Amino acid sequence: MKKGRKYKSGSIAGSLTGRMALLMVACAIIIMSFSYRMVSQNVIESSQRYAKMLLSVYGDMMCYETEQEHIPIDLNYSSDADYLGDYFCKWYNVDYVYLYAPDVENGTVTIISFSCDEKLVGKYNAYRGDTIVGSVVDYKLTDDELALWNGEMAFAVLDAALVPSDVEIEYLVKDAFGNKVILGGAISNEGIRSQIRSGIITVAIAILAIIVFAIAIFHLLISRKASLPAKNISKAIEDYMKGGQRSKVRLNEKGYHEFAMISEAFNRMSDDIDRYMADNETLSRERERQSAEIDIAASIQHGLLPAMEALTGNCRIHSGMKPAKYIGGDLYDYIRIDGNHTMAVVADVSGKGMSASMFMAVTLTLIRQFARLGHSPASILGNVNSTLSEENPKMMFVTAFIAIYDSENHTVTYANAGHNQPYIISDRLVRLDGAPGSPLGLFPDEQYTDVSVPMNVGDTLFLYTDGVNEAVTENGEFFGTDRLENVLTELTGDSDPAQCVYDAVRAFVGNAEQNDDITMLSLTACDNAPIELDYDIREFRKIKSLIMDSGMPDRFKLDLCVAAEECFVNICSYAFDGAVPEGEKILFSLEYSNQAVLRFVDGGRQFDPRKNMPSTDEYDIDTRVGGLGRFIAFTVADSVDYEYTDGKNILTISKTLMKQ
Repeated sequence: MKKGRKYKSGSIAGSLTGRMALLMVACAIIIMSFSYRMVSQNVIESSQRYAKMLLSVYGDMMCYETEQEHIPIDLNYSSDADYLGDYFCKWYNVDYVYLYAPDVENGTVTIISFSCDEKLVGKYNAYRGDTIVGSVVDYKLTDDELALWNGEMAFAVLDAALVPSDVEIEYLVKDAFGNKVILGGAISNEGIRSQIRSGIITVAIAILAIIVFAIAIFHLLISRKASLPAKNISKAIEDYMKGGQRSKVRLNEKGYHEFAMISEAFNRMSDDIDRYMADNETLSRERERQSAEIDIAASIQHGLLPAMEALTGNCRIHSGMKPAKYIGGDLYDYIRIDGNHTMAVVADVSGKGMSASMFMAVTLTLIRQFARLGHSPASILGNVNSTLSEENPKMMFVTAFIAIYDSENHTVTYANAGHNQPYIISDRLVRLDGAPGSPLGLFPDEQYTDVSVPMNVGDTLFLYTDGVNEAVTENGEFFGTDRLENVLTELTGDSDPAQCVYDAVRAFVGNAEQNDDITMLSLTACDNAPIELDYDIREFRKIKSLIMDSGMPDRFKLDLCVAAEECFVNICSYAFDGAVPEGEKILFSLEYSNQAVLRFVDGGRQFDPRKNMPSTDEYDIDTRVGGLGRFIAFTVADSVDYEYTDGKNILTISKTLMKQ
């Protein structure tokens, strides 16, 4: 048995929360990355604005301090300048800050104040000259610095900075006395970036905290509104069929959401399934009962029909029926009426199934009854038709063909009640198209006619139903009578016509479903005279060959050979006390259909083998010889008959044969 796929159990809330968290984190990362990128791209402009702001603040503070102390800003400097410079360098990402008073006419500047990172002092000296406060350094102002000095612009942005990653800005500082100096400073871009990163990280942490809180709330809501109802529904479904037994399970999800609708649908479904299962159990019991009845009906039908192969009188018979359904409406039959007459019949009841089978059984019983009373084929059909027509409310009917073979006159007499026209197979194929008549069961006063035709030893009468010629392929092509006649014409030797035709039909239709019952019967006229045997046990091989080559089921042949051998050996050994009279023969004949009949005829002294049978309990193997052979032979047989007529011992052994 193929195992189903295994699924890991999980939570709807957990799954949705996880996906929601991933989505929110991904969106936050994308937004912050985009923001950082945008801010980083504008960091230079931001640095310039930041530097201008810082220099303005620094300048204002310096002016305030000098004014408070009444110190000319271009002549003296205060320790406050250094203090403020160091403060700005330490806390506001300023690499260096300086104050100087330019002498435009002489091309020099006086250093008033300088604050910077100690690591940058040497670089600054190389870049701008001596940084010693109070020193005068040769320096010619640039155009922007001149414009700044002359008040034409508020800020001057220098083309080059001491540190390549810095932005260097200069600002004109003027006190209330009209004294003015230039304030310069360099802002670190990397520092600004670091501040941006720190800010973004802080914001990210805050956003992450918000996301975690939102996800927790979302998970709680989903658990209560989705996961818990889903688990309840899953458990209810599992409990419903737990252990293969249905249990009464109800879901009570209320509201107008999807789970409430699922709950209501599940309750309706469970009620429907319960009703369906109850109905199905009732239906199953009914089907089992009907199946049992059909089995019985099929068994009864099978029991009504004779064996498919027989050797009776002077006729060899092959027959068979393949119903389209489990039980069919076709029938075949043969009866040995007397020593010279054998009847064969094939019929087809309208419809299929049980009703057709019942009608078939009635028809078969009536045909046998009137046949045993000695009626001709036409008389049999007339009486059966009258009987069926009296009580036939469903207007069912039967087509039938009845033939009686006379082995003494070598003729066959037949009558037809609306059935397919059969054939006589001899040196040529002859269709028996005479004596047409209406089907049985429709018209109570219908008259039927007997027709007689010659039928010599070796000729075969072939009867069939329309399931043969109307067999159809998947493409809708019929087997037809032309193909049937071709098969019958090509028969050779002792082949079974019924089996040959059936094989041809199945080969023609292929995988197409059989749509009608297929029934056939062939009756071959043969010389079934008893064989003559000498009173010599070696002659038994002829009896054995006759039994083993017959059409009886193989499982019965060996038993019949044992019985025949014991009887034949006893006749050869004890029929005469002395020499066998000249010309005296043992006659042996074999007939079989549903029963095998072995018959021995000898002219020896009168002896009933059934008498004086030894008792197996009292039999002494040391003192008594013989006797057990009869016991063995009669044990194998179902019945043993004996008569002494006209100086002849006639011993008949019979054994019932199970159908093939």
